[in-house]
Amino acid sequence: MVLILGALACIGPMSIDAYLPAFGAIGRDFQLTPEKTQLTLGLYMLAFAFMTLLHGTLSDSFGRRRVILSALAVYIAGSLIAAFGPSFDWLLAGRVCQGLSAGAGMVVGQAIVTDCYKGPVAQKTMSYIIMVFSVSPAFAPIIGGYLSEHTGWRSVFFFLAALAVFSASLCAFLMPETLAPERRQAFDLSVLSRNYGRVMRDGQFMARAVVFGALFGGFAFLIGAAPDFVTQVLGLAETDFGYLFIPIVIGLTSGSFLAARLSSQLPSGRLIGFAYAMLGLSCLINLTYTGLATDLNVYAAVIPHGLFVFGLSLGIPTMTLRILERVPELSGTAASVLGFVQMIFFSIVSGWLAPLVYGSAFRLAVALSIGVVVSGLGWALVTRLSSSAEPASTR
Repeated sequence: MVLILGALACIGPMSIDAYLPAFGAIGRDFQLTPEKTQLTLGLYMLAFAFMTLLHGTLSDSFGRRRVILSALAVYIAGSLIAAFGPSFDWLLAGRVCQGLSAGAGMVVGQAIVTDCYKGPVAQKTMSYIIMVFSVSPAFAPIIGGYLSEHTGWRSVFFFLAALAVFSASLCAFLMPETLAPERRQAFDLSVLSRNYGRVMRDGQFMARAVVFGALFGGFAFLIGAAPDFVTQVLGLAETDFGYLFIPIVIGLTSGSFLAARLSSQLPSGRLIGFAYAMLGLSCLINLTYTGLATDLNVYAAVIPHGLFVFGLSLGIPTMTLRILERVPELSGTAASVLGFVQMIFFSIVSGWLAPLVYGSAFRLAVALSIGVVVSGLGWALVTRLSSSAEPASTR
């Protein structure tokens, strides 16, 4: 189950990381400025954010497998539209279709975990899923760069379509349905509205979700500015994205693995505090190096980013479960709302604000630091205000 959910969760990050090396080729083909090309990321993320509100809710009504398989069918269609599109508008249409469907694996996967597991076992399972899908950013930009360089940027979208076909096959033949019919919510607009209202009226849930989203907003600067950071700031080729993304994957994988090991040994509050400590350390190193260095060394410039995502992946599983446990009986709807908040932050930053840090490793370090500081202070404040209402074992 972990491998299947990890593979399904890979669709979202692969849709970003595999085509980032093709930014330059897409811009040259359609004669676009870098800011205009950035729309292929921004619109994808907005569509992704919108549908995260519905993936989990629909799975609460129709079952987990049916929603995932339907979303993968839409994703395959969007990939082919992007691959065959004769104009930039067609490419944008394909990216929107991908965005509408790519998040189903991750959002519904979170609900599947809460269907099957509780407590430390759920934390460990979530960590292992993140560890599986975190491998994709290491290979995606390398594959995407190679395909774009040797067979053209359109081949990247044929590759993504093939990946979705493979994931759909895994889901169709190997993944069982985890939500029994008697546990499903009626698909009624009034019921859906009440469910959304119930989740969104939970002050602790929404406060933690917004704080969590701010952390992802900081991370979005790194992903959104990656093409400029690799090719302009570091002066590398479009096939050299691995210099940035391999450290990122090492950080994601090791952080997720450590989170799984520590989930049964440390209280969730301490584990989250450790994650923020690692995030803060990475930002301090990044700010110091990029602020003082006159000529950036490639390895020294990317190592702080690997440490950053190590801290991020260390905290994500526990933070996610701490948020979702507020409404366990509506886990699909809650996962949708949480994903929507995260992706709204991510889409706005990666699609429209990322150009603000173009051309400067120091500005990128400042942006990452702001996200960590805002999120860390917010999480601490929400935890302090709600601690009197929570069992001591969850603090």
